[in-house]
Amino acid sequence: MRHTKIRAEANPYDPRDEQYFEDRLERSWKASTKGRKKLQKLWTRQNKRCPMCRGFITWETGWNVHHVVERHKGGSNKSSNLVMLHPNCHRQLHSELDIIHNM
Repeated sequence: MRHTKIRAEANPYDPRDEQYFEDRLERSWKASTKGRKKLQKLWTRQNKRCPMCRGFITWETGWNVHHVVERHKGGSNKSSNLVMLHPNCHRQLHSELDIIHNM
């Protein structure tokens, strides 16, 4: 796997860049055997379901990795701070978080 440079203006402490760093983490995990094992553990821990809508997460539905405690608030990339969400559920959650951050 090749290293992908971080966008110069990206800041892990800026809530606007949270999605960017989640996408990077997910891509790197999908590209490695160790990462795929971590995804498998997350999926199994959640009983193969999205914690937002309770629907099954499958290859067909797709998924995104989400930080429970956002990185800019001190959250880590440890599996205890991560969940898998359907892409639509993930977008919905981030749009709700954006509203809260902009208040």
